[in-house]
Amino acid sequence: MKAEQLFPGLRAGLLAAALLAGGPALAQDSAAPLSLPELVKRALALAPPQRIAEASVGLAQAQRDSTRSGLLPQLGAGVQQTRQTTNPATLGFEFPGLPSLIGPYSVFDARLKLSQTVLDFARHSELAGAGYAVDAARAEAAQSRERIATEVALNYIQVLAGEQAVDAARSDLALAEDLLILARDQRQAGVASGVDVARAQTAVAQDRYALSEAETGIARSRLQLQRATVLPMDAPLQLGGRLDGVDGAALTAGQALEVARASRAELAAIDATLKQADAEVHAAQRRSWPTLSLFADYGQSSSTPVRSEEDTYRYGASLELPIYSGGALRAGEDAARLRLEQQRAQAEDLRRQVEQDVRLALVTVDNTAEQVKAAVSARDLANRELQLARDRFLNGVANNVDVVSAQASLARARSQYIAALAAHQQARVNLAAAQGRAHEFAL
Repeated sequence: MKAEQLFPGLRAGLLAAALLAGGPALAQDSAAPLSLPELVKRALALAPPQRIAEASVGLAQAQRDSTRSGLLPQLGAGVQQTRQTTNPATLGFEFPGLPSLIGPYSVFDARLKLSQTVLDFARHSELAGAGYAVDAARAEAAQSRERIATEVALNYIQVLAGEQAVDAARSDLALAEDLLILARDQRQAGVASGVDVARAQTAVAQDRYALSEAETGIARSRLQLQRATVLPMDAPLQLGGRLDGVDGAALTAGQALEVARASRAELAAIDATLKQADAEVHAAQRRSWPTLSLFADYGQSSSTPVRSEEDTYRYGASLELPIYSGGALRAGEDAARLRLEQQRAQAEDLRRQVEQDVRLALVTVDNTAEQVKAAVSARDLANRELQLARDRFLNGVANNVDVVSAQASLARARSQYIAALAAHQQARVNLAAAQGRAHEFAL
């Protein structure tokens, strides 16, 4: 058995220690943007949910080893020194002249004891089930890694979207302030009214409020990412990814489903759990079978440790067969069968859930890609609309109603574009997660 299979907790602990040692440098070096793979690696090593999952693997291995121990030789030693009296009548000795109490006298006994289970079919089935429980725990640890990678990727995208939202809000505010200056200039030139200035001032105030909201949103997103990746909450956070990254190769539903069925950790976990439940059924059935064990002991019996007497020994075999247990064996077998049926139903539902996840993710990726294209077009048209309205107002042909309206349209178009980019990248993350490949996702 490989070392990493024996000590998953130790391996994870060493990696965590290494990352913690380098953690402050990673967090404080604001000149080095953090990539998504770097943060995923850190989260997988340090996040408490993953450490709990890795510890669960070690716990399952310990339980398996405990079950196996019942099939291995049992060797022990015992030493006993007593001072006692005996009533011979309790031993069936009653005749004239025999005293009613014998002793006190000393008894010393020291011996080695050995036992070995030869046949225990139920215990063998329990051992097989414990092995499948280890497989299930490993699959659940892999599933935990996927969940953490998915969470980090989604939070990473949310931070990138928040940064773009803040930049867009600042641009909107700068534009509103420019338009306010234009309105004041036009009023001084006699081609605009005080209403135009007030309207422009309202737009500035609204954009300041929008900027404050965007800054609150990015602060919240950064804290969520820092928590998910176990980064210091007060450390500066600079990311290196882009929301408008190039998409990967397009997948058909059949290709994506094939990858998902081979890679989803949930499927591996439910498969191991099914095998464990089946082994428990066999164990329950075999508890009514006979068991055979051998035993022996060898040691010294005397009155005191320093007084040597004859060595004594004992050896033999024990065959046990349960005949009537009040229905406990039958009840245990029925319960094991019902648990197996539950696992089968859960496995069937999970397979359908995996297919649903993949198909929905594919549809969402395609739809959000179209939304990005539409958002780009809307943003470009809003820019054009604002330019035309501004020219009309600058030339005194119209008031600034159209300008303020076009400015608001541009702000909405920018927000929609950022939201569409984020939604598309999040859909790509969900597609990777649906295939069991979230840990490989990159922008």
